[in-house]
Amino acid sequence: MFRAISLLLLLFSLSSAITHFDSEPVVRVRVIHTLDTIKVRLDGNWNLQINEDMTLPFADSTLLQFIRFGSGMTLVNIPSLSGQEFRHFSLSSMEDSAQIIMSDVPFGVGWWWGGQEDRLYEGIIHIYPNTEHLSVTIHLPLEQYLKGVVPYEIGGTSPAEALKAQAVAARSEAVIALNSGLYGGDQHDLTSDVECQVFSGNHRRTEASDQAVDDTRGLVISEDDTVIHAFYASNCGGRSELIENVWSGRDRPATYQVSQADRKNWRGIKLNKNCLAKWWIRSSPNVYCNPSRQSSLPSWSQKNFRWSREFETEEISSMITNDDSLGKLKKIKILERGHSGRIIEAKFIFENGAFEKQGELAIRQLFSPSLRSSCFYVKKRGDTFTLHGAGWGHGVGMCQSGAIAQASNGISYDWILQHYYPAASILDIYGDALD
Repeated sequence: MFRAISLLLLLFSLSSAITHFDSEPVVRVRVIHTLDTIKVRLDGNWNLQINEDMTLPFADSTLLQFIRFGSGMTLVNIPSLSGQEFRHFSLSSMEDSAQIIMSDVPFGVGWWWGGQEDRLYEGIIHIYPNTEHLSVTIHLPLEQYLKGVVPYEIGGTSPAEALKAQAVAARSEAVIALNSGLYGGDQHDLTSDVECQVFSGNHRRTEASDQAVDDTRGLVISEDDTVIHAFYASNCGGRSELIENVWSGRDRPATYQVSQADRKNWRGIKLNKNCLAKWWIRSSPNVYCNPSRQSSLPSWSQKNFRWSREFETEEISSMITNDDSLGKLKKIKILERGHSGRIIEAKFIFENGAFEKQGELAIRQLFSPSLRSSCFYVKKRGDTFTLHGAGWGHGVGMCQSGAIAQASNGISYDWILQHYYPAASILDIYGDALD
């Protein structure tokens, strides 16, 4: 932990791609923005700063409850402050070991696996009112931030080399976010959920995941001495996807102009034909992320390599459109697939009309909860639609399941990264480029 963090944040222009830092940057991570009540229990002694002009000390185990109030917020369980309207609170620790316990933090918002949980955080905690709710943003050094990302993204008990590969990928994503403002706002640089990368604070940290961050300190993925997005997803289903088939407007470095099977020295076949995609989904290919061929894969991966979802006609009809005049869904026609078999354009045909949907994520999000991936085929029997699918996530970049399998087989993190980012190299943002 640390006693204090400089509030002087490094500023990044949208046009300049910073690849080297004189010192470790501080990041601002938004961890909540959809709640009206924030409950915090202090672990250690903390100072509460109010509107930048008043500071109050609070002892270990104090419970603080912030609620939306008027156009601002108030602190309801402190009699001297309750009922007064404030625009900004910040909490800073008085000792290195101090943490806060934040109750009911939302995660996976809008996804089938979403929920709430209590989480542990360190750093400087800022609370602001937003348009409708309250926002909580945490300021902390980049490497400390990564220690709250790696174990949640790939699991804190994953093999060491997989943890290192994840640390490098996550650091690259964080630096890109700082450079571009892609996930940022007036009060934050990064978010803590899946639209960016999941940051859970100290909740799931392990000694091994912390060590992976320390062992790869400053290392990122780069092309031509420029940090690039190091995209990753839970399970590619056996083949990676081209970036333009998922995010058509994003840059296309050489690494992402390749779609390949999740296996060494085998490019595999393109799955952009419906018959080939169906065959692939029904098969059990010899790839790293296949749990039937890799006993080392964790349970969260085993159930996502291949999956199915079943819907009654009335249920799926009302789920994917709120236009009752269309009637019941009759057919889902696949118009275009990417090289991994992921659907990037589909037509939904109803009794009284039809509509088309483009975009891998947009197609997944028509369903509630969202589909694990858009790599699926449809089987209709009577009044039932069954979707048979492969993989979890967009499929671009590193397959986390495949990284775990490779690490379990003795492959080092740099070779794992070379497999998933074939045109990239490793760069030290705090020093010189590595060979």
